[in-house]
Amino acid sequence: AQPSAEMLKMLNAFLTVQALHVAAFLGIADMLAAGPKSLDDLASETKADRSSLHRLLRMLTGPGVFLEQADGRFAITPLGATLRSDGSDSVREWALFVGAPEMWEVWSGLRDSVMSGNASFTAVHGAPMWEYIAARPNLGEAFDGWMTRQSKQHNSALVAAYDFSPFRLVVDVGGGQGSTLAAVLSAHPSVRGVLIDLPQVVAHTTPLDDAGVADRCEVVGGDMLRAVPDGADAYLIKRVLMDWGDADSTTILRRCASAMKDGGRVLVVEMLMPAGNDPSPAKSFDILMLLNQPGGRIRTEREFRELFTGAGLRLSRIVSTSSPNSVLEGVRL
Repeated sequence: AQPSAEMLKMLNAFLTVQALHVAAFLGIADMLAAGPKSLDDLASETKADRSSLHRLLRMLTGPGVFLEQADGRFAITPLGATLRSDGSDSVREWALFVGAPEMWEVWSGLRDSVMSGNASFTAVHGAPMWEYIAARPNLGEAFDGWMTRQSKQHNSALVAAYDFSPFRLVVDVGGGQGSTLAAVLSAHPSVRGVLIDLPQVVAHTTPLDDAGVADRCEVVGGDMLRAVPDGADAYLIKRVLMDWGDADSTTILRRCASAMKDGGRVLVVEMLMPAGNDPSPAKSFDILMLLNQPGGRIRTEREFRELFTGAGLRLSRIVSTSSPNSVLEGVRL
């Protein structure tokens, strides 16, 4: 293809994102799960304008999301089926979130973010992302649902790739409601855990109860920038440092380094920014961090080495997982 045609395809991707968002919002994939349907049926089920709905579905036949059959009925493809609300590989919640008008305003703030270095989200909505989303159930449910789904996949990948059995006590730093720690404790019955996060976050630790490991886990409400529980032989920091700038990240690492037992490990679980020019999800995700999270970024291996050194740690090894995350293992210098 001509370079200009390639470039136009990239520039018109915004239409595809919005079309997928609307299809997800209307629940088309769920409606087609049992088999093909006529346009009339889909229009009456969605209460959408018949002609406009036809144009939307027809557009999405191009990238192979839906199929328009010879009899005029629409069918779903394996690609389109990922927009169903059920299914282990569903991305419907992300489609709902990423195409929402409130988020569209944020994406359009990239120019300002690049010029100022500040997160567009706060500038556009006058509040940090977490606070804003929490106050808007439709947005919050889509985001939380997607994060939970992602977390499950990442947790299984982590437990499969890294052996926690040598540890007796694992502290999950900034571990949310405990889904990662629950996965670790479930896989290793001899390990005990401590979960630390802000008091309002650890008020609900359902994952620990659901996994039946709450009896092996202590829950601490506190601020990891100020202190972390002492005396563990592993400190797990999963997808936390990506939300923080270098100064705060160094503080979190230093707290763990000084709290851990001799011979202990700090385990940072994050996406790594690869070197070179190849496409990578990390490169796009990093722009999401720039837009949404003041100071947040995806770091290279070298940047992590520097962070570790600044916190009195040495990066001893990197273990890749089947998810986008790697485990960066640190020992005391």
